[in-house]
Amino acid sequence: MRAHPGREWLVVLSGTAVLMLGNRRYRLETNQAAEFPTMMPHAIGAETGLCEILGIFDRDARRSHQRDDDGEAQNSPE
Repeated sequence: MRAHPGREWLVVLSGTAVLMLGNRRYRLETNQAAEFPTMMPHAIGAETGLCEILGIFDRDARRSHQRDDDGEAQNSPE
């Protein structure tokens, strides 16, 4: 799980997603949405099989998700 500045929003387009926020686990089905501050450690994945989500990031969260040419996260805490 990662934490970084910003806010994220997501909606599940198909399948079932699992959203981990801190020590809590949320199961999100098709057409369900979530919004959360990204300073809380988080991870998103498919429960089983495939899952399609649409993610929306504010400017700070977007910076944390961008990759450079080497595939490394920009602004990483290293």
